[in-house]
Amino acid sequence: MKDRQAQVFRLVALSGVVLGLLAPPSWADEPFKLGVQEKAYLESAPMSGYANYPSYPAPKMIQQQPRMGAPAPPRPPMQGGVGTTAPPPRPPIQATIERVVLPPAFLGVWNVAGQRVKVEALPAFQQGAEAAFAMNNNQIWEIAGDPANGYMLGSNTGIRTPLVVDKVQGATAFIRYQHQVKNTMAQEAIVLQLAPGGAQFQGLERIMIVKPNEPPRAKVTYQLSGVRQR
Repeated sequence: MKDRQAQVFRLVALSGVVLGLLAPPSWADEPFKLGVQEKAYLESAPMSGYANYPSYPAPKMIQQQPRMGAPAPPRPPMQGGVGTTAPPPRPPIQATIERVVLPPAFLGVWNVAGQRVKVEALPAFQQGAEAAFAMNNNQIWEIAGDPANGYMLGSNTGIRTPLVVDKVQGATAFIRYQHQVKNTMAQEAIVLQLAPGGAQFQGLERIMIVKPNEPPRAKVTYQLSGVRQR
């Protein structure tokens, strides 16, 4: 009898350990909550792709200036008494792009689960949007790159696209990208917040479906949670 009770106690204890391992971490018990600026970002993040949407930040143009005190270049010689040759060309204008650095903890391969929060669409597209965007989905994301060469986002859905990092505040990153969906463009803005240790994240994703010279057809919001694979 005592042996049987001991076996029952061991099974109960073991089941408690297993449940503890399967339970989500305490930081993820509640849905990711947006602050004022995070909400504003998801509502109005700049996008690109069509003339009636704001474009990505333009490169800053920097014109080379001659150094003070440098002697003036010699004038070209007269040719055939007809006049002077054309003046030498001005130094080329150089473009530089100031990129926000995405901390290395955001880079890598992630198993990402999405839960649909809401669908807002024009009446003609409401039913189609609700059918097209599943209530729950799972994807594999790969975030790679560096500030010098830019960042990329790849997915097991076949997407591979430049990733724009607009802002990083502590463990929270504000990023966006876009990709073609048939004859429309999906423009996505995401707020990601890393958990302590960098092995998990939470966030919200706004997907806007647009077409040239038309109001947005649909706007879909997903709650995200990610677990690092490598």
